[in-house]
Amino acid sequence: MSLQNTDKVTRREDPLWGLLPYLSAHRMALAWTVLVGLANNLALVFLAVTGSYTVTLALVEDELADPGWWIAGGAAVLLRAILTWHEMDISHSIAYRVLAALRMALFDGFSRGVPSRAPGQHTGRLAATAMGDTEKLEFFYAHTLTQLAGSAVLLLGGTVALFRIGGSLAAGLVLGLAALVLLTLPWLRTNARLGEEVQRAKADQSALAVDLLSGSREILGFGLQEHVQQQLAAATHTVARAERRLKSREAASASMRELCSLGILVAVFLAAWNRPGLDPLWIPAVVAGTLTLLSPLMEAVAVFTQLQPHRASAARVLEGISMPAEGPVLTPVLPFAAVGPLGIEIQGAGFSYGDGTTALEPCWLSVGPGEHLGISGRSGAGKTTLARLLVRLWSPDTGSIKLVPSAGESVDVSSVDPRVFRGLVTLVEQDATIFHGSLLENMQLAVPGASATQVQGVLGRAGLVLDAGRWPDGVHTMIGESGTSVSGGERARIALARALLVQPRILVLDETTASLDAATEAVLLDAVAALSGDTTVITISHRDSTLARCDRMVDLADLHSSPLSQPHRPSR
Repeated sequence: MSLQNTDKVTRREDPLWGLLPYLSAHRMALAWTVLVGLANNLALVFLAVTGSYTVTLALVEDELADPGWWIAGGAAVLLRAILTWHEMDISHSIAYRVLAALRMALFDGFSRGVPSRAPGQHTGRLAATAMGDTEKLEFFYAHTLTQLAGSAVLLLGGTVALFRIGGSLAAGLVLGLAALVLLTLPWLRTNARLGEEVQRAKADQSALAVDLLSGSREILGFGLQEHVQQQLAAATHTVARAERRLKSREAASASMRELCSLGILVAVFLAAWNRPGLDPLWIPAVVAGTLTLLSPLMEAVAVFTQLQPHRASAARVLEGISMPAEGPVLTPVLPFAAVGPLGIEIQGAGFSYGDGTTALEPCWLSVGPGEHLGISGRSGAGKTTLARLLVRLWSPDTGSIKLVPSAGESVDVSSVDPRVFRGLVTLVEQDATIFHGSLLENMQLAVPGASATQVQGVLGRAGLVLDAGRWPDGVHTMIGESGTSVSGGERARIALARALLVQPRILVLDETTASLDAATEAVLLDAVAALSGDTTVITISHRDSTLARCDRMVDLADLHSSPLSQPHRPSR
């Protein structure tokens, strides 16, 4: 399967609805939030009606309402206090659950698609999606969506209530809302375009910030601080300008909604005033109830004019969740539990990028269990591509790659459960990432339950001795973001030790010694040589001194012609 630019993925369905299946586990909690919010609004409407009636009765008739009204009003006040507290409590709870559900689904998509590093993917944009977009959607699904659902029920109930008083009152409410919707519709397309501009500008700003932070040494080295400041200022200005235009439109929309709301109240008042048989004492109560009813309805209409940023966020999250897997669907997943070292058999495996550029011509190679094989080749021949195919970060467009046990039948790597495969085959690259945190925390990324003693032992096997001067806190020493406090040799040994902690059956080294001096290279190669016979090692390198320690050496260019023609030399 070739790489795909997920920025070009289009979906016919509204992405806001497209994400709902990923929140299905929380549908009952969302429904309960709607009910609580609806009950809270109904209690508020009741308070407005009863309060207006009792005040009007006291001012006009100079008498107090029956005790039942006061009891009902007090009960409504108490009920609203309870419902408001409960609504806040459950809405925050569901918000965190929605955020967790979206991020878990998103990271599941990233785990499939990010290793491809397609041209359209960028760390800054992915980070903006994982953090900013999911937080925006957290509020939408936990608060806005439930508000919209409650408003729809409230509109229906309010219309029925007004209709029971008089059809003209209900007609005034419905016609006023219809006029508001008709006046709002022409604004939606422009607001959608402006919302897209805001989100695009923010994503570009995030991508620029990530690039500048990762290239801070180069920026300082070339004296580009002023240029960088100008770039950041320009990106910030672009975001601010887009947001300012969008907010201006939203302010104009708010003014229009207020005018429509006033028009609805006037229409309801006139209809009530001219309603035969309606006690004038109830007219202020009807108007107050309508006003209270209009508040959530106006907010719901406002939401529709401001949905585009949420829709754009949902589209990016949905694209991340739906990233295509690098390989075919694992059908079926075959059991695999061979004992001892494993071999690798490559049968015509080739790989091309999404634009058709060939990264690796079809090649054939057989590596015996326990063998230490060296692979050389010119720059650009596809050595790193082959390494990533061997460890299933990418999957071949043509051919296949199989695991070969010492005894038993071989199995295609795509048919092995990914969790099982990650414990069998491990890659150490030249630019292996060292994460922020302690040395122990970095090692535990490979084996979360690894103890300090285990980590110290495997570091020793990789040639890294934790002396008190250099490593004052031993495995608990902080090594800084991206390994800023470690040398190139230490980085390589930490990366090798992290791989050895997994106890892989096949270890792939991709230019691991490329930037090391001769003494450090020798230490690292001694550690690799100690694996002879127990672990199959495939070393990809351009350095003769590295390849000289291998049992057998092949040139990648020689693997494209004759299938499985490379002879084996016995392991030393």
